[in-house]
Amino acid sequence: MRRIVVFAGALFLSLALVPAIALAGDDNGTQQIGPFDSTSTDNGSCSQPWAIDMFQRLFKVHDNGDGTFAVREEFREGRFVTSGPVSPGACETQGQHGSTVAAGAQGHFQGFLEGTVTSATFSPDACTQATCSTLAGFLTTTFGAGGATFTCNTGSGKCTFNFEYNSPDQSLRYHHWTDRGGYTQAQDGTFVYDEVFSGDIANE
Repeated sequence: MRRIVVFAGALFLSLALVPAIALAGDDNGTQQIGPFDSTSTDNGSCSQPWAIDMFQRLFKVHDNGDGTFAVREEFREGRFVTSGPVSPGACETQGQHGSTVAAGAQGHFQGFLEGTVTSATFSPDACTQATCSTLAGFLTTTFGAGGATFTCNTGSGKCTFNFEYNSPDQSLRYHHWTDRGGYTQAQDGTFVYDEVFSGDIANE
């Protein structure tokens, strides 16, 4: 699982210790926590690094009232710089794509990750830049260090994600790549993981 696991990288943006702001986002009681400056190594379809991502994480949490919480992690103002040498779409099994990408190409991306947290605790005001700039840090800080589960980490419930990348770099042959998928429930009640790649960010 590429995207869910990988987004826990070390920070290299400016990280002031600013408390999170938890806001009522809509009439249904969804709270917004963040945004937090983040950065991460990005792995592609071959499960190999191809870029460094810089972005803002914004978490939206809705208390379902039954011990579960709908959590949406949004990746905003995303930028990437390619590190190569393998392109993100190199191991796609269908469609047109490349195989290599040179270091230094820049572009933009956006995306989201949605799943369900089960937890006995919820502390929306506990986050700071230092503690919630990664998904793992957010889950631990907001829902407690023990006992909380997230369907996108456990595969025990529905989870969806979608990321789109674009680069105007004229040295590239392929300028657009998408990575989407998640866990869906099969007829036997189990949850099956599926991930679909399309396009590429590649020189060749």
